[in-house]
Amino acid sequence: MKILITGASGRVGSAIRPYLRPEFDLRLFDLAPPATGPAEGEEVVVGDLASVADVREALHGVDAVLHLACVHGLGLTFEQSLDANYRAVLVLLQESASAGVERFVYASSHHVLGAYRQAGFDAAGRDVAPDAFYGLGKAFGEAACAMYARRFGLRVFTVRIGNADPTVSDGRTLRMWTSARDLASLFALGLRLEGLEHEVVYGVSACPDPMFDNARALALGYRPQDRAEENLAPGFRPYGAMPPELGPDWVGGAYAAAPLPPLAERGR
Repeated sequence: MKILITGASGRVGSAIRPYLRPEFDLRLFDLAPPATGPAEGEEVVVGDLASVADVREALHGVDAVLHLACVHGLGLTFEQSLDANYRAVLVLLQESASAGVERFVYASSHHVLGAYRQAGFDAAGRDVAPDAFYGLGKAFGEAACAMYARRFGLRVFTVRIGNADPTVSDGRTLRMWTSARDLASLFALGLRLEGLEHEVVYGVSACPDPMFDNARALALGYRPQDRAEENLAPGFRPYGAMPPELGPDWVGGAYAAAPLPPLAERGR
């Protein structure tokens, strides 16, 4: 199976590639080539996801898409997110459906629920409540994926990633951390799952007092190999030592605690 990975030069894309290479042929798509590679079983295509022509070229001959590309950050404005987090996902979904791509794995984020407070939080049955413009873009992407799954039969597997840093930095991320190995195994599950239509799961390893119930992923065959408490950063901060700007009271952490960037005024 040949997989197109968007955002392949980013931190997550670079971290998961070694785990996917043994099982899939990888086409790496980004604005710039990855710093490492390509390795055996990989090819590189440089292009812009907002360009229909670039996307059509990148999709030629692939069986599935793993869509990682996005822009993010505490100060990300709505206008800065439009091409990468809105237009790009629509172009990619539309061209994937037109090209007969079999399935689409979408890297979403826990930030689609980030505006909820952690106290008493239960993700089951919760409406999306993004914490900032990054999370809002991910919620849009999830809705777009559902539309193309239901209207065009594209097989979609959405993974709401918790925290994918190399190590666990604080008490909040301890409850939602994922290793690169476990995240890659979830993506691989979506790429090969029999009978896939449209699924939404959480990208988390084995975490103490987990913030998200990942029963659906487990039912589909996911088996996390890594434990958050065994991967603490040297400067790990427990809940009580987290400063307010890290948003310890919020599901979305610092994104929910930071001021929301204002919308740009349109010229008259």
